[in-house]
Amino acid sequence: MIKQKQAFVLLFMTTLLFLPERTIAQEGEESERPKHRITVMMANSHIPSADNIDGQNAVFIAPTWALNYDYWISEKFAVGVHSDLIIQKFEIKNREDDLELERSFPLAVCAVGIYRPFENWSLIFGGGQEFEKNENFAMICLGVEYGIELPKEWELSFNLIYDNKIDAYDTWMFGIGFSKKLGF
Repeated sequence: MIKQKQAFVLLFMTTLLFLPERTIAQEGEESERPKHRITVMMANSHIPSADNIDGQNAVFIAPTWALNYDYWISEKFAVGVHSDLIIQKFEIKNREDDLELERSFPLAVCAVGIYRPFENWSLIFGGGQEFEKNENFAMICLGVEYGIELPKEWELSFNLIYDNKIDAYDTWMFGIGFSKKLGF
């Protein structure tokens, strides 16, 4: 778990290091649009190939927390680091070798690109790694987000994210995010 935290902090700090502090508009005025966004998301993750540790064999949905950072390059494009932590133990059948594999509080960290084709709608795509004490998996994530602007640079968002843990299992995550936009 300590290695997972260290990897996340290192990735987050590296991203912050390469971001410009301020953006200057063409006429020399500071841009009024905030470039940074921090999101905390409460979510539920559906894991189709999972069984509860207690042996229940029904639809498996696990509680999940997410912490995301995004840097908006323009009104339509952003890059970011998204992480989510499934807060439950479960077992999956590994697609590669069909063996049962226990997952205990896996942490997924992805570098993402975000494209906003329409007002309030964003498409999310990226890749990263899921960290867990038994085995780590490379992953690809795709998602859609609908954001509602709130006063004082806050945003409420509804997210649907698909994570493909390569050669392992899939996750569908639906969440509600609370974002703060920062203009530093």
